[in-house]
Amino acid sequence: MSEGKNILVTGGYGFIGGNFIRFLNDNYPQHKIIVIDKNGYASNKEYIEGCYNKEYKIDIGKDLLLLENVFLTNDKFDYIFHFAAESHVDNSIKGPTEFIHSNVVGTQNMLECFRKINNGYGKFIHISTDEVYGHLGFDDDPFTELTPIAPRSPYAASKASSDLLCLSYINTFNSNISITRCCNNYGPNQHSEKFIPTIINSLSKGKKVPVYGEGMNIREWIHVHDHNLAVWAVATQGKKGVYNIGSGYELTNIELVDKICTIMGKDLDKSVRFIEDRLGHDFRYSIDCEKIRKELFYQPIFNDFDDQLSELVEIYSRNED
Repeated sequence: MSEGKNILVTGGYGFIGGNFIRFLNDNYPQHKIIVIDKNGYASNKEYIEGCYNKEYKIDIGKDLLLLENVFLTNDKFDYIFHFAAESHVDNSIKGPTEFIHSNVVGTQNMLECFRKINNGYGKFIHISTDEVYGHLGFDDDPFTELTPIAPRSPYAASKASSDLLCLSYINTFNSNISITRCCNNYGPNQHSEKFIPTIINSLSKGKKVPVYGEGMNIREWIHVHDHNLAVWAVATQGKKGVYNIGSGYELTNIELVDKICTIMGKDLDKSVRFIEDRLGHDFRYSIDCEKIRKELFYQPIFNDFDDQLSELVEIYSRNED
């Protein structure tokens, strides 16, 4: 067993951060895990009960003094995993300001604590998104790490801004920072506002699934556990800079609804209501993962999407009971 590390995780009550903490607890119990979360509407503290050593309720975009105190009163962190972010595109369209506070100012505050109080010791892993690249046409090649960023929503712009801050700290201060940009995640403990839980919950209640436009927008999907494996590989083996994380599995939104309808024994035509398209709706995301595959020998494990969807239908349907 390797020596225990001191690990800080922001956004640990959230979907991806919470699953990451459970991954650490299951596979590396020797590590000390400290959690920061503002305990917002999408948080689920119970999901990680017993999986961490210490917790702090802090809004990192607004409570700098409290955040600094975490760094001052704990041993230096070997790894800092920065998952904390507002992430729902629709919410960013309705009210962008909170996204700037959480995603941009919050990241800046974390970087300053890492640089000044942690004294640049350890490694900072910033969890970002493929949405910073903009969007693709149907026949366009996938995004690579060299694709220029061109965000098209307030959410994507806030994440792109935080990415640029991280890159500036690498360049200016030689900070040990890696940035991961991942495609759409799915898996257990995802908030009900997200697309897959929305589909399952709507069908479970006999309601029609709301689908933007004609349902032809394309997304690449990766299981949250595969994302976590990749993040850990980047933390422990990766270099400074950007790593894309994806699965290569793309679906139109309506194809995804159809798959879940089939699993749940529902008729697609009777189970969907098409609604006015999202403002500035990105058409397609697709990630090129050649870099992480070659450098870190990363390979997704959860490759049977239909089987994983079936498991999720059971999980979310059980939670509705």
